Amino acid sequence: MATDPNRNDRPTSDPGDEPRGRWGLATSWAIGLGLFTGAVAGTIVPSETGAQEVRQMAGFTLVFIPALYVVVTSRWSYWRRTNSYIRFAVYQLSFLPAAYVLVRIAGSVFGFTGALGQIVEVIAALAAFAVAVWVTFYGGADRAWVELIDRTGIEW
Repeated sequence: MATDPNRNDRPTSDPGDEPRGRWGLATSWAIGLGLFTGAVAGTIVPSETGAQEVRQMAGFTLVFIPALYVVVTSRWSYWRRTNSYIRFAVYQLSFLPAAYVLVRIAGSVFGFTGALGQIVEVIAALAAFAVAVWVTFYGGADRAWVELIDRTGIEW
């Protein structure tokens, strides 16, 4: 009995639903988001030298990648419910303004130089990361969308 070479007997489920596929996808998303976040946070927090800026970027990246891996894997079904690229855009669009505003406010209040100013700016960058994680993974964007629909009366 000949088999049709064009026939696909494999299941049609998404590889991201399998534990092995989930691990790989979650790892790649965590690395991508962590590198982006670490680079932005490391450059937004003022530094006195180029080497200090590189250390800041590396330090933030080493914190953000594992944290994002934990969040992506723990919220996997929520992450996959909407297109991952939309979630990525939501993450970027929430982190960038939050980081800029919080770090600038911290710098204006505590100074952009000196030990206290730098510590507070790092804390502000970490707070911006928390805002982006909440908006992207814990329903912040969904709540904002519902509020927008309710306030404007748009029928969706």
